[in-house]
Amino acid sequence: MGEKIAMGFHTCVDYELMWDTEVVESLIREFDIHDEELSVSIKLDSERSVLIACLAFFRDGIGTEMVPENPRICNDFANHFAYKVTIGGTAARAAIAISALGYGSALQMCCYNEHIRRLLPKQVQSFSSVGKDHTDVYPHVVLQCRKGVHIRANDIDFVTPRENRVMISRDLDSLQMKVSLDFAPEVRDAEVFLLSCFSEVLDEGILTDRMEKTRQLLSHLPQQALVVMEDGHYVRKGFRQFVHRELQPVLDVLSMNEDEMQSYIGKRIDILDPEEVLSALKYVQEGTGVPTIIVHSSRWALAYGERCGIMHKALEGGITMSATRFRCGDDLDAREYAATQQIEDSREGRIFCAALRERAGDSAVCLPCKDLSFVKNPTVVGLGDSFAGGLLPGLLVENR
Repeated sequence: MGEKIAMGFHTCVDYELMWDTEVVESLIREFDIHDEELSVSIKLDSERSVLIACLAFFRDGIGTEMVPENPRICNDFANHFAYKVTIGGTAARAAIAISALGYGSALQMCCYNEHIRRLLPKQVQSFSSVGKDHTDVYPHVVLQCRKGVHIRANDIDFVTPRENRVMISRDLDSLQMKVSLDFAPEVRDAEVFLLSCFSEVLDEGILTDRMEKTRQLLSHLPQQALVVMEDGHYVRKGFRQFVHRELQPVLDVLSMNEDEMQSYIGKRIDILDPEEVLSALKYVQEGTGVPTIIVHSSRWALAYGERCGIMHKALEGGITMSATRFRCGDDLDAREYAATQQIEDSREGRIFCAALRERAGDSAVCLPCKDLSFVKNPTVVGLGDSFAGGLLPGLLVENR
């Protein structure tokens, strides 16, 4: 018998940079960067331009993914900081997260190298679409910053409005995102499949091929299996709608964070305003055609649409898993997960959820996130991946 939880396809090596305000301010002075240059839309052809974009995103309180023109820029930028090497990618990090709770999974990976061999837990049955002889490492450099950090150098002077992260990579494995139909035997017993997004694929021909292979692979799932896709920030914006359209026939759930929702609707909203959020949810569901939409934010997580009634336990798992990672980083384990369950809910989240339920009725399930204001050194990279992983046990047939 195969695993009940299967996942694919994004796997990568993350360099999680340790935030150092002195280093950031020193680089601002070294690269002679000024406030008028800060922009989220800039050609990423140097370390200087990468830092300019990072500063602009942190100033605006927005997380994102960026693809520089050369992989070397990623390594050079990372080498200014101390960093930790971890496994990244939505599918892989989700598999690792639930392995801490004793759940096995089958994972198809789009890369393979020494770090994957060393760090992937034994509970994860891994299959590499690039073969086990593949050795290349294309790091995903993750710069994460706490809320309330004061950055001041040259004429740049701002305080970060929220915890956030910027991911920087030019990963040739992710650009290819190979999908192998040889993984089909591993999904035939699966009750839930987590599909990561294809945000780093930049070639239309490659993306079209991967959509066809993904549909073929998912056709081997049992009839009662649920397919959940965790969305992302697409480098080529039009590809996001293309992926949604191509995979809509096989998707049961589309999950995204608050920034991705706001990017989809094309404007920023108050995520604590139930009317604005409900309007955004309707827009996303109508635009994508996916039966159930999940949105997770720092204050609440919700399911909206046809099958939201079976999502309560899954949302609880996603909230708890992401909150545990926020507190503990890669030291997440079953004991810390249980401790997170006992943390009080966010007051703002409770108020919002009550107001949304009053307006949405049976069309939405909304749960408050944990009050994590006491955490002094949070991990903000991989929270969406951990949330996606935390959903999955609650979506097994016995828990629906």
